[in-house]
Amino acid sequence: MIRVLGRESVIIELKQPETVEYIMKRNGLSEERFVCIRGGYPLTADEIIQPEDDVQFLEIFSGGM
Repeated sequence: MIRVLGRESVIIELKQPETVEYIMKRNGLSEERFVCIRGGYPLTADEIIQPEDDVQFLEIFSGGM
């Protein structure tokens, strides 16, 4: 299961293995705004996600005073 967590939360189901980059492009997720996490570790764009993987795309927020 892939969860997109940020201002809006979405669940994406995979039917076949796909790269992080392909999933991001297909779902309109910007590499500047999201980081992909599996098992507590960030993934690079060329890593393959399996349909049974538990993966989160976390939106990056910044702020300050």
